[in-house]
Amino acid sequence: MRTLENGMFGNVLGYHAKYYMALAYYQLAEAQVAFTNEKAKECGKSAAMLKIAVAKFEEAKPFVTMLGGAYKANFDKTFGEAVALRDQMIKENKTVYYESEPNPDDCPKPDPKNYVKTVSLADVLNVLSPLDEKLRHLVPPAVR
Repeated sequence: MRTLENGMFGNVLGYHAKYYMALAYYQLAEAQVAFTNEKAKECGKSAAMLKIAVAKFEEAKPFVTMLGGAYKANFDKTFGEAVALRDQMIKENKTVYYESEPNPDDCPKPDPKNYVKTVSLADVLNVLSPLDEKLRHLVPPAVR
């Protein structure tokens, strides 16, 4: 797998694994920031969660550096937003809220089931096609 397309395929897989994990942590942190902004509490938790998200983005950096192109442009944009939000929340926590940051092990982690919507395929597979009704008359009854 590492030699396939001079290692690009493996790099793409590694990038996606690390990048989407980082995005999951970032989405959790953004939800916590929205809660902090709405309720004016738990800013320390927001800062800690954003630190974790940025650390997860850092894990994807070696892969995106090798890939370059559109991968790098997209990554740099998202990474920049995460770093800016982290710095903002750290600053707000130090100047406004004065809350302690929880241990990273105590922060919530993404639940894989939250990011997957299960759909029953039986409903999709058993539906008759609209074309089937139109073509039904072209097939002789003996063949049906």
